[in-house]
Amino acid sequence: MNQSSNTAENIDMTVVSTTEPTVAGPVMKKKDLIEAVGQKVDMKKPDVKNAVEAVLEVLGAAIANGQEVNLPPLGRLVAKRTKTGANATVMTLRLRQAKGVAEKAPEKPKGKGKKALAGQGEDS
Repeated sequence: MNQSSNTAENIDMTVVSTTEPTVAGPVMKKKDLIEAVGQKVDMKKPDVKNAVEAVLEVLGAAIANGQEVNLPPLGRLVAKRTKTGANATVMTLRLRQAKGVAEKAPEKPKGKGKKALAGQGEDS
C-alpha cells in the first residue's frame, strides 16, 4: 500500500465558509450630482453645474496635493496611498464619516423653490 495515497484520502476537503464578492451599489455620476444639488437649492441648472464643477475641481486638487479634506457632513477624507500609472494616478482614500450620516434620507423639496406663505403654526 502506498503511504502518500493513504494520506491524501484522509484529508477533509470541506469548505467551512465562502466569501461572496461585494458588488458596488449604483454609481452617482456628475450629472446625477448636479441634478440632486439642483433639487436642494433655488438656482438655475447652469449655475448649479458651474458651482458643482468648481467644488469638484478644488477638492480634486486638494486631494492630489496630499491635503486632508474635512467637510461635514461628508466627513474627513485622507489619501492613504498613491500610485502613478501611464494614464492615471490611482489613490486609495479613507473616508471617516460621523455615525448617522449615511442613514439620513435625503430631504425632498416641498415645491420648486416656492416658499410657504404662512409660518409653522399659522393659518394659511
